[in-house]
Amino acid sequence: MTEQPMSEPPVSEQQGSGARARFGTDRSPWNLLLLVPLLMLVTPLWNHDEPRLFGLPMFYWSQFLFVPLGVVCVGLVVRAANRRERAATGSAPDGNERKH
Repeated sequence: MTEQPMSEPPVSEQQGSGARARFGTDRSPWNLLLLVPLLMLVTPLWNHDEPRLFGLPMFYWSQFLFVPLGVVCVGLVVRAANRRERAATGSAPDGNERKH
């Protein structure tokens, strides 16, 4: 078994930093949409009996409402991230490199 010297990072870290440097930081305004599903955790906002929807108190139907809302938000962020990645690499949506 061979060990790597302590001063060099493992190969996986080298590849990760290279990928990060190639694509830049992952800061995008689209990432703020990931905060929307977390609003369901602020229960004082939703802990009311009225208005009722199909007989369900507001607390329950609002929690159910956040499920598809969270899926939509995460889907939009993933789609935006994929577009950024394709723009940075110049690859087509099917994964092939674009020909110029």
